[in-house]
Amino acid sequence: MGGTSFNLILRVGLIVTLVQGFNTPQRCLSRGRVSHLRSSLAEETSAAAKQPDTPAPLPSPPDMAAFSNGYKTVYEELSCSLSTPTFGELPDDLIGTYYKCGPAMFSAGSLPPPKNSIIQPKAPPVPDGQDMSRMVTHPFEGDGAVLAVTFHGTKTSSEDESGSVVDCAGRATMRYRYVRTNAFQNERKKGKKVYTGMESTRSAALDDAGGNVGNDLIMPFYRHHLLPGLNKMRKNTSNTRAVYFGRKLLTLWAGGLPYKLDSLALSTEGRSQLGGSIKKEESGMSSKAAIDAKANRILFFGIDEEPGKSQLNLYEFNSKFQAIQDNDGLVQVTILGLGLMYDFAVTDNYAVFVQPALKVNGMQYMISKEPGKSISLENESSMIHIVARPGNRNAGKATTFQIPYDGNPESNIEFINSYEEDDGTIVFDAIRYISTNSGVAGSNQWPWASSLGSYQSSTSKRALWRYKVHPSRGFISKDRVSNDQIYFGTINSKQSAQKHRFVYASAGSLGEEVAPPQGITKFDLETMTQTSWFPQSHEFCGEPMYAERQGDDTEDGGYIVSTLFNGQAETSEIVVLRANDIAAGPIARVPVGIALPHGCHGCFAPTDEANWTYEEIERRARLADKMEARGSMWNEVKSDFSSLGLRFDDIEEILGL
Repeated sequence: MGGTSFNLILRVGLIVTLVQGFNTPQRCLSRGRVSHLRSSLAEETSAAAKQPDTPAPLPSPPDMAAFSNGYKTVYEELSCSLSTPTFGELPDDLIGTYYKCGPAMFSAGSLPPPKNSIIQPKAPPVPDGQDMSRMVTHPFEGDGAVLAVTFHGTKTSSEDESGSVVDCAGRATMRYRYVRTNAFQNERKKGKKVYTGMESTRSAALDDAGGNVGNDLIMPFYRHHLLPGLNKMRKNTSNTRAVYFGRKLLTLWAGGLPYKLDSLALSTEGRSQLGGSIKKEESGMSSKAAIDAKANRILFFGIDEEPGKSQLNLYEFNSKFQAIQDNDGLVQVTILGLGLMYDFAVTDNYAVFVQPALKVNGMQYMISKEPGKSISLENESSMIHIVARPGNRNAGKATTFQIPYDGNPESNIEFINSYEEDDGTIVFDAIRYISTNSGVAGSNQWPWASSLGSYQSSTSKRALWRYKVHPSRGFISKDRVSNDQIYFGTINSKQSAQKHRFVYASAGSLGEEVAPPQGITKFDLETMTQTSWFPQSHEFCGEPMYAERQGDDTEDGGYIVSTLFNGQAETSEIVVLRANDIAAGPIARVPVGIALPHGCHGCFAPTDEANWTYEEIERRARLADKMEARGSMWNEVKSDFSSLGLRFDDIEEILGL
C-alpha cells in the first residue's frame, strides 16, 4: 500500500484527560485535542469539565463481518519470508524479534502430516464450516500457532544458500508455524476432532455471577477441563502466550506444560518441565510468565487444583533460565478452595495473585469435572494472595486479604504490572472483567461474532483498574482508571516489576460500549491522559507490544508493534507506531504474507541474539521443513533445558546442510 492510498484510511487520533472521581466516565473525543474523562483514581476535581470546542465523532462502528473473518483456520504455514513495508519505513533502531501466539486451527486436523508418514488421515482438510463435527465450539479451543517477525535494522546483507546477496536493511523476516503439541499431532494424524472435553461448558448458559466471563469470546475464564493430568478431556493447545527469555522460546497454555520452540524456525522441540523444576509431567501450569526486569529473572506458576484446597507452585529462574539457588527456585503455598487462577504479577519481593470465589458442585465435580457443570462464580469478595518470592528471606510466606465486593467479582483479572512503593505498598494495574448476560448462552458455533449483538452477548465488559494492598496492613483501595473497553494491556518490559507510567492496550472503537479490539490506546498515569489511534472499521489490531529503540532509555521512547487484520481483504500486516505519538498512527506497515487469526499474547525480544540474519533464519527454517518431511519429528519430543530434544545446531552436519 503506497503512501497516497494510505491517506484514504481513516486515522483517528484521540487524546483524553483522565479526571478524578468515581462516577461512570464520560468521554468526548477530538483529534489532537484534550477532553475530559472522569475516573475513580482519586476524588473528582472541579477543574476538569471543560469540553473541547469542536469535538470529533468517535471512530466508525466495527465491521463485524470483517472481524468474524479473523476466526478462520490457517491451512498453510509460513516457513520464512522477507517482507518490505508497503507504507512508511521501518526505523533503523528497531532491532529484534516480535513473537505472538494464538489459536489458529478451528477445523481440527486440517494440516496434513508429511506425505511419507506411515499414518495418513482418512479425511483431508476441509474449509471451515463444511464439516461442523470438526469445528471447535469456541475460538480458544483452536490449536496454537506462533508468529515471529525479525526486524533487521541496518543489517545490509547476508548470503542465502545459492550465494546470492540478500538485502535485509529496512525489511523484516516473517514466519508462522503451528505448535506441534501432542494433541495437535493426534488430530492431525486422524484428520478429525478428538478432544471434546470442553464442549458442554462452551455451549452452556452460565447462570452465575460470572455471566459471559466464563465463556468470554476473547479470553474465557473456563480454560481447561478439571480432570487433572494427561488425558483426552484436557487438550493442551499451547495457544495463549509466547515467551522469549534466556535465549529460549516457550508457548504457554493454562492447564498443561509449556512447549519449547526453536527461536528461529518456530519448529517444536517438545514439552518442557523447565529444566526439571516441574517434577510431574502431568502438572498444570499457568499461561503467564512474569519478568523482573531489574533482577533479570523470570517467574512461572502452576496450581494443583482441588475443591477443598489447592497448592500453588511458584518457580523463579535467573537470566540463564536456571532455577535460582535460593530454595531451589520454588515455593509452594496451600490456598483454600479451588484455585482457578491464570495470571499473576511480581514486585521486587512478592508475587501477587487474585482468586475468585467459586462454588463447587461436589457431585458433578466427582462425576464429570466439566467446568460448566461443576463450578460457578459467586457474588462474593475475591481474595488477593501476596506470596514472598523464592529469593525472599521470607520465601513462601503468604498473606491473604479480601477485596471489597462492589457487585462484581474479580474474576479472570488480567494483570498488567505491579510494583512496590517506598512504604511497602503493592500497586498493580489490571484489566478487570465485568460480568454481563448471565444465563445467556454465547455463540458456540462458527462463525463467531458476525454481528455486534452476537459479540456483545458473548464478550465481557472490561476496564482498566488500579489496586493497592500492603503485605502487613492489608487491602487499601481499588479504583477505576478508565471505563473504556480495552484488551491486552502491556507496558515497556524494562519497567516490569518496577513503577510504570504508561500502559498500552488494544481498544474497542465504541468507547465504554463492548466492541472488539481494534485500535491502540495509551494511558499516561502521571498526567492522567489517554491517547488513541484507530484504523478503518474493517481493520483490527491485536495486542500492542512495546519494542525498545536501540540506545533509548526512556519509558516511551521506543515503538509499539502490533498485528493488524484486514477483514475485508483477509490479509494481515505488522504495524509500527511511535510509543510517544500513538495518535499519529503507524509509521510503517509491513505485510505478513498470510491472514492471521486474531491471536492472544506475545513478547518482543530486543536483544542482539534475537537479531538473526535472513540467511540464518531461512537455513534453520529449511532444516525444520526437511526434518519434518523425513518424519524425524513425527513422534513428539520431550524437551528440557538440560536436554533440549531436537537440536538443529548439532545435526546440520549429519544431514549435510
